[in-house]
Amino acid sequence: MWLDTDSDEFVAHRRAPRVGIELPVRCKHGATRSTVILKDLNQYGARIEGLEKLRLDEPLQILLPGLQAKMAFVVWSRDKVSGIEFEHPLHDDVFQLIVSEFAIKHYREGNPPKQAPVRHAA
Repeated sequence: MWLDTDSDEFVAHRRAPRVGIELPVRCKHGATRSTVILKDLNQYGARIEGLEKLRLDEPLQILLPGLQAKMAFVVWSRDKVSGIEFEHPLHDDVFQLIVSEFAIKHYREGNPPKQAPVRHAA
């Protein structure tokens, strides 16, 4: 089953605002290893770009800098962009460290841009 971000059936709400990140990370899904771009991170999940459309609930392992592989599951997928939810949320200190080192400049400076209406994902 494929889930599109525009699906009316998908009504999950984000538990925390996302922070703009552009970070290449290694990803493993099944027997395939790839590099994806991690974007829009919060403690509970992220948006990734670079993999063909993935299946809903498909497990992935994401290798974040300085951490062991982090298990995540696909919550939506469209073309080469997918939303993932981590099996276990990132610890606040780990999240803050990643943001301080890899967030897009305006997020690090505490001035996130005004956002268009939020799409609902993990």
